[in-house]
Amino acid sequence: MKFELNSLPRNCSKEEIIAEIKRVDYLVGKDKLTTYDFDKFAKISSSAVRRKFGGWENALIVAGLDHKYSGIVVTEKMQQQSKHLTDEEVLNELKRIAKELVQNFVTQENINSLSQIISASTVVYRFGSWEKGLEKAGLENSPGYKRKFSDDEYFENLLNVWTYYGRQPKYGEMGKTPSVISSKAYENHFGTWRKALEAFVRRMNQDDSNTDNFPKKEILEQEQAIDIRSRRKNTTVEERRGIGIGLRYKVLSRDKFKCVKCGASPATVSRCRLHVDHVIPFSKGGKTITENLQTLCENCNLGKGSRFYE
Repeated sequence: MKFELNSLPRNCSKEEIIAEIKRVDYLVGKDKLTTYDFDKFAKISSSAVRRKFGGWENALIVAGLDHKYSGIVVTEKMQQQSKHLTDEEVLNELKRIAKELVQNFVTQENINSLSQIISASTVVYRFGSWEKGLEKAGLENSPGYKRKFSDDEYFENLLNVWTYYGRQPKYGEMGKTPSVISSKAYENHFGTWRKALEAFVRRMNQDDSNTDNFPKKEILEQEQAIDIRSRRKNTTVEERRGIGIGLRYKVLSRDKFKCVKCGASPATVSRCRLHVDHVIPFSKGGKTITENLQTLCENCNLGKGSRFYE
């Protein structure tokens, strides 16, 4: 099963983009079509649309949806107006966005895309730094704020968000729970959001029959007195307990990102966590192959062990 992006091709025409704008507008079904809502459902990012048409408003005009333009993008004029807000009003706006997102933190991207009265720069200017503004609002920094992540951590986080939604996540969704790495961080690390997705695609499509990216720490713990290099050359993925990210994605996708026992999924059940687990336990000779792996929610996986096969 080859993994592919659910997106418009990079060289898509303006006509294809216009058709996509109209499709998403129908799905959203609101009086206004914001870039935030567009990025939730579209097969192309709103930033790519803006580049193609010279702005979001221009794109909506060409699509015959000029009446759907909300004008909520924080302009220079709005930033000037924000100077007249009190500190308390600025802090209340931070709290409002956090409450809307149902989380105890907000990112600068969240503010720039969701607030109609302030921008992230407003917070920095008013309180001296982004961190101080959040502290005064009683909020926390996002889990991944200013952290340096490895490629594997970027991919793990993306797979986690993909599992949460049961589909390819949108740019704007990477700034919300359960993601701990912002979309801006993906852009900075990979060049663009699409390049980040393409890198993820390449990783998912790696041949799982070859030696997997098995964590060195686990290898050392399990094979302390063995020549690591020799063992890794002769050990196939199916003979290892660890399940690589590519194999996990294949199993999750095959099981439609739902628990095969009760049907629960993070997209429909609050706080649902999915695990990829061996059907026949590894300790009983079960192989790490797709046929012997299944998706289980945390509740169904509790208590499951090799005793069921004794």
